[in-house]
Amino acid sequence: MRQRDPFGSAVTSLREALEQGLAPGQHLPVADIAASLKLSTSPVREALSRLCGEGLVEDRRGLGYFTRPAPVEDIVGLLDLEAAHVRLAATCSAAAPPLSDGSDAAVETWIVALLDHCESQPLVESLMRVRRRLAPLRRLNGPISPSGGPELDYLDAYYARWRTAAGGLAARVRRLNADGSEYIRNIV
Repeated sequence: MRQRDPFGSAVTSLREALEQGLAPGQHLPVADIAASLKLSTSPVREALSRLCGEGLVEDRRGLGYFTRPAPVEDIVGLLDLEAAHVRLAATCSAAAPPLSDGSDAAVETWIVALLDHCESQPLVESLMRVRRRLAPLRRLNGPISPSGGPELDYLDAYYARWRTAAGGLAARVRRLNADGSEYIRNIV
């Protein structure tokens, strides 16, 4: 049975895959995506072209389509946006537990608990979108150890560590080998 809207199916599947966190700068082979979606390459190319227009994907003439790279400015901007969201969620959540440790794992756990107690659904949804964009970068980098010494504000220290790591992370993303990165043929 033929699909009614192969273009719509391709756009939806690709958008979901991008939101779930493909590595920045990752190659998106049209033929592989079309095969995994059981579509011809035409609707996949059209979908990728639409996503290019939305700024989610870039078309490198002669090379194909790639996820957007992550320059240092974008990474730092996303970290600042996430920090602002988290601070706002903390003011909206009186029942959230206090942050007692400055490690990445403790802060991440605290943010999840904070989201569970936040009463502003639009704020939670917006924060989740930002966290999905940062997730592949955090996986690529791994956890960052807290520096020695007493930290007065664990959250400030957490974001300061990630801002410091942003330069090295952006450089690693630029050097990411498309064959070595984990492109899963059935991501969509």
